[in-house]
Amino acid sequence: MSVGERIKQRRLELNLSVDELAEKLNKNRATIYRYENNEIENMPTSVLEPLAKVLQTTPAHLMGWEKSEDVDLEKVPGIITPVQMKRIPILGTIACGDPIFAQENYDGYFMIDKNLPEADFILRAKGDSMIEAHIFDGDLVFLRKTSDVDDGQIAAVLIDDEATLKRVSRDKDTVILQPCNKDYKPIIVQGNDNKQVLILGEMVGVYSRRSS
Repeated sequence: MSVGERIKQRRLELNLSVDELAEKLNKNRATIYRYENNEIENMPTSVLEPLAKVLQTTPAHLMGWEKSEDVDLEKVPGIITPVQMKRIPILGTIACGDPIFAQENYDGYFMIDKNLPEADFILRAKGDSMIEAHIFDGDLVFLRKTSDVDDGQIAAVLIDDEATLKRVSRDKDTVILQPCNKDYKPIIVQGNDNKQVLILGEMVGVYSRRSS
């Protein structure tokens, strides 16, 4: 099945007309027909991502990668094809500021080279408390699932039912969650605070779309 056929199939599954899809993408109907008829070769990410979002799927699905162990990226301009790829699930959003509730909702997959640092899941950063660690609002934070980290490591930490991304340190029965922004104060949880602190994962990498 071609990219255009998958786009059309998904549109029909959602009971969307060509005009409705065009309106949601701020395109004209002729452009949608061009997508579905495979008249646009090497469809760029700037087209695939909003298209996948409106169609409630992932770019990987539209490209046909999710059903193939051998991901062929040679048709994507500017991509050097790695030897082997793996998919890391994006589970939701995590606060880089005051803790917010982290809903582990499926938010698609991110394809990375299998030889890159091991990661089990991804959370999307929200806020600016970690900018001195080069983690910015909207960045994708790659995490290795673990219940413990060494002092000084950046981790996703659950405080009762709220999650935050901070640098972790301990002092006896006290957990200190240190931001990487001088404008923020650390979050300090003491043993007598009657709060449950659970480490969800250690940060192993960050993907940012910011220009340098």
